[in-house]
Amino acid sequence: MGLVDIVHNYIKQPFPLWECDVTNALVQNKWIDLRKRDLSNLNDYSTARSINYAVPLGNRYPISANLENETMYLETSSLEYLQGFYDEHGLSPFSDQEIESNAILPKLKSAMAMIDLVKPAHICITKLVRSIQVLKQEDPEIDVSYSHPKIPFSIFVSVCHDSSPLSSLRVAESILHEAMHLKLTLLENVVILVKPNTRNLFYSPWRIEKRPAQGILHGLFVFRAILAFYNDLEKILDPKIVASYINNRKEQITNEFVELKNFPLCPDLTLYGAILAKNLLPLN
Repeated sequence: MGLVDIVHNYIKQPFPLWECDVTNALVQNKWIDLRKRDLSNLNDYSTARSINYAVPLGNRYPISANLENETMYLETSSLEYLQGFYDEHGLSPFSDQEIESNAILPKLKSAMAMIDLVKPAHICITKLVRSIQVLKQEDPEIDVSYSHPKIPFSIFVSVCHDSSPLSSLRVAESILHEAMHLKLTLLENVVILVKPNTRNLFYSPWRIEKRPAQGILHGLFVFRAILAFYNDLEKILDPKIVASYINNRKEQITNEFVELKNFPLCPDLTLYGAILAKNLLPLN
């Protein structure tokens, strides 16, 4: 069975969203492109090198690995090579010194330990994410995260100022959020889900504004995964620690989905985009 057929079957039955065989096939397909840029193997990858392989690998620290020893790394900022990218996308990553003084690595490890409680999600994320850079945020109550198609195995997240189970959960959600954006982008590299060159806008319950159909579809995919993650996690965690937070997040996400009940009829979706959107909405 070819990759297109594999993706078609996944779209028709997309649960669990972090299905690892499909994830692995998508990652390996993307590596065909990266090898053309002289990235010979996974260990060669960094955020800067995904744009320009000629740059040094840079400083990085292991965060988590799966059973296949595929490792996710914390990267320090690459100002010399990525300053233009940071400026263009409004990103402000931590430096080496700031990473140490803010205990960034232990916080990321705690977040990944939280994700590892739902092992299929952990396997999926460690296949998709090779590099994390940590962003500064002005408001400690607002979590910030980012990813971009140009850097297929990198994500940017903020971390909380304190260290607690709730803070680890917030960071875990940010990591899962951006990892699932990466996965859907890899899916889109194989099967077109949104018609190209359309200028229509549709209401986004996450942005409280109108957005292109691709952004809405990505939101559906990401938050459906987060909802599934919390459904599994609440069966494992001590409810006295994070129960109210998980319940509030689940209720918020479910209410947002209600506002998108007609989105599968969106004219900007292709056939498979509409199928995916319909399957992502609960109770369809």
